[in-house]
Formats: sequence, C-alpha cells, structure tokens
Amino acid sequence: MQFNAQSENYSPESLEAVLELDKLLSQAHEQLCEQYLLNTRMPKPLEAQLRAQILGYGRQILAAYQRFMSFDPDDSSAAAVRMMLPLVIARMMHYLTEFALWQYYRHYQPDEMFWRNVHQLFSYAEQHHIDAAPVQLFPEWGSTTVHDLYLSLLMVSMLTSGNLSIRQTRFAYQLSLLTSNTMTLGQDFMGETSFVVNLAGGQPPGRVRGDLPKGVLRVWHTGELVDRLTQWASVFEAGGVPSELKAIMTAGVDAALLRHLCREWAVRPFRFERAERVRVQSQQVEVAQRLPMLHKLVREQEERARDDARRTGGGGDGFETEEEVRIYGFVTSRRRERQLVSPLQVKETLPFWDVDNKSETGLGLSLPAQGNEWVALGTLLGFRDRDADEWSLGVVRRLQRPGQDRIYLGVQILTSRPVAAALRQEEGRPVDPSMPSEMVWNQGEIALFVPLLKDGKKLNTLLISTGSYAMGKQFHMVARGKMFLISLGRVVERATEWCQVEVELIKTLS
Repeated sequence: MQFNAQSENYSPESLEAVLELDKLLSQAHEQLCEQYLLNTRMPKPLEAQLRAQILGYGRQILAAYQRFMSFDPDDSSAAAVRMMLPLVIARMMHYLTEFALWQYYRHYQPDEMFWRNVHQLFSYAEQHHIDAAPVQLFPEWGSTTVHDLYLSLLMVSMLTSGNLSIRQTRFAYQLSLLTSNTMTLGQDFMGETSFVVNLAGGQPPGRVRGDLPKGVLRVWHTGELVDRLTQWASVFEAGGVPSELKAIMTAGVDAALLRHLCREWAVRPFRFERAERVRVQSQQVEVAQRLPMLHKLVREQEERARDDARRTGGGGDGFETEEEVRIYGFVTSRRRERQLVSPLQVKETLPFWDVDNKSETGLGLSLPAQGNEWVALGTLLGFRDRDADEWSLGVVRRLQRPGQDRIYLGVQILTSRPVAAALRQEEGRPVDPSMPSEMVWNQGEIALFVPLLKDGKKLNTLLISTGSYAMGKQFHMVARGKMFLISLGRVVERATEWCQVEVELIKTLS
C-alpha cells in the first residue's frame, strides 16, 4: 500500500521486489483463503472482515503490477521488465480470477468493467506472444501459462446458475486448471466449437448459437474435457476416487457434481427436461426456517385441524375421512392422540416473500437481501400461501443475486403434507438433558416425516438433526398418536444442521 501510494520508481529492481514480496506472502494469503472457505459457520462480522482482508490484498498487488505495464519499450531497462512480463501477467490473471471466484462464492456476478480488464490483459499477452510462456506462479504451484489461467476463469464463469456451493465452485476452478491442457483458445471458426468469447467486449463467454457475433473472437472445444470428466464420474460411481483428483478433493464432490459439470461444459447445449415454470403475479408466501421452528409450525397446524374436527363433531383427528389414516405407507387406526403438550404459539413475525414463478416441483422466490444473509444453498424452508393453513417443506437449490438489494431463490418442494414426529430411545431412556429444549417434543427428539418419490417408488423418510443420525439406529417413533419401531436407513441428503434419511418400519407398537 505504501509503494502504491508514494513510490514513483518503475525500475526493474522495483518490479522484482514486488514479485518477491508477493511470493513471500502467497502462502499466508492462501492459508487465509482456506480459513474462510473451510469455516462455513463463521460469524458474519468475522466473515466480512476476513473477506475484505483477502480481496484488499489482491487489489493492492494488482495495482502494483499494473504500474509496470506501461513501460517505455525504448528505455534501457525495457528488456529486463519484458523478461518478467509473463510472470507479472500470470499473477495479475490469478488475482483477477480470485476476485471473480469470491463473487461467485456469494452468488454475485463480476461487472462489465471486470471483463473488459480481463480480456484486455489476455489480449496484451497474445500481442506480446507470451500467453503460452510457461511460468511458476508461486513455489508450491506447478507450471502454468497465462492462456491456461484465462481459460480456467472462462470455464468457471459459465457455472453461475447459482446451484453450486462454495467448495464445489472452488473445486470446479481447480478442475479447470487441471484439465486446461485439453482445450485451446483459437480462431478456427470453421471447426466444431463449444464456446466463444469476445476479447473486445465486456461480457463473459457464452455458447456458440447460430452465426458468430462480431468482434475479436476466440473459440474452443470441450470434447476431450467432457470425455475425461465422464471417465472420472464412472470411477466415483464405482465407489472409488480418481487418483488425478485426490489432491483437490473436498466435501460435496461426487459423481453427481462431475455429471453436472459434463452437462454445463458439454460440447453442445444440454437440453433439460423440467417441469414447466409459470410466472406468478402479486403472490406471496409466508416463510420459516430451521428444523425446530418448522416442527413447531407443523404440529400446531395438526393440533388446529384436530380441534376443528372435534368442534364440528367429527370425533376424529381431522386428517382423513377413511376408517384408517395412512401416513406414507404406515397404516394407523383412527384414535385421538392424547395432547401431551399444549399448543405453542409462534411469537415472532415470519416474513413474506414474493413468488416469481411456480412449477409442479418447485417455486422461484424473490426477497430483499437486507436481513436475509442467512439464506444459503441447502437451507430447509417451510412456506405457505398468505391465506393458507398448511405448511409445505422445501430446500433451496438455486441462489442468485441479480443486484445488491435482491436475492432470487429456486426452491425444490419436498412435501406439502409433512407430519410432526418424536423419536424416543428404544430402551426407554430419557432424552439427553443437554439437548436444547426446542429439539424435544412429546418425550422425544423432534423429527418431520416426509414422503420421497424415488425411481417411481414412494419411500418413508425423516428429517432429523444431523448429529442424531447413525446407520441402523432404532427408535420408537410417535406420530399422530401412534407408535412404531423404526430403523434409520441410508442418508438421502445431508446438510449442516439437518439430514433426510430413509426409514424402515419394523413393527407397529400401539
């Protein structure tokens, strides 16, 4: 910062000193990035401070390098500066990419000025014939080139649908670095091409659709890349880990992620078959989060339905009109459930979010960014229409920030008929006294019973606290006044605070 603010020394010795200083600080900077990326439950003030420190360092180093880009080619020191240019431009491309990645981690998009700077930097390297010169960015890095660094940024910029986590996005970038030798930016507009980028514009790359646009274009083909990803996905599906990927493996990387990358980076656009979306005008849904709150709302809904049925003389529990109540394959007799806990009232005011679109399997929501910083991929939500009583459950699958003040969410609907349940220890042991009171109900640990349609079959599943799961663990499950002996099966989905697991019914107890 002092150099950028005060120095007017553009000598080769100064540039060499900046390069050396950057090298000495690179390991500490990388450790700071790792600390941020691996700590997913960091307090917001600390998270903001750490992010500002990381990005601030990149801005200062970029500013220092930028000062040497306009050297006088006729000066006696020009030859010395020119010798360091490949490393300087590679470092600049590295820090520009780092800035873009931090935007993608938070589901923002780099602006037009960013892309103009990136494209101009690569064009400069091309014009000076150093885009393919091998360099070692930092001591712990292998050899790379400006071409490969730029191409890797272009590849990860196309994964901005908002459905990848921080770690998955980072893995995708590391994977693109690893596989950049399978692709080449070129001007062969007559051959088979997958993507195109305009070096004279201010936009990220895109698909080649119809006639090529005008501009300084570069195209590339992803056939070899997709073949390699397909092979690695097969290794994952067979229960192994490709040896080439072990060094960059992280949580959330599996065959499904590689298949997703194969579709996003396919040679030609991949056609998805999805439920039709219908635009919605002037509709809102009430929204709640966290497993304890959702359980509380669902059981209050069940208690109100039961009380309404009793007041109208129905005599039943208000859920079905048949002689038996079928809960996702569990058949229970009609009987009144003894209310062990008085109905709880929700004291806090729940927010209302705008519905942007709907389909059979989900809905798109628009909400203000202010106050909703907690929203993340994999968040479990409860929602209902403004005038409705019944709560539905869903999971955030897509998150985008079209501006600084708005967030767009794509929510997959899990079920519109959740059932409140309590899990008691099989041996009759009481609930762990250290468990928070909000996690305890009806003498057991809270759980939500939801159906899952998989391969055409409806499965019984539970949403439970992640810390309570153990394969094969047995519980006495109480739901709608009936008790069952159950066993926990495979995990369908695991999040930070909750997981969805298959359930095997062993026998009905009462």
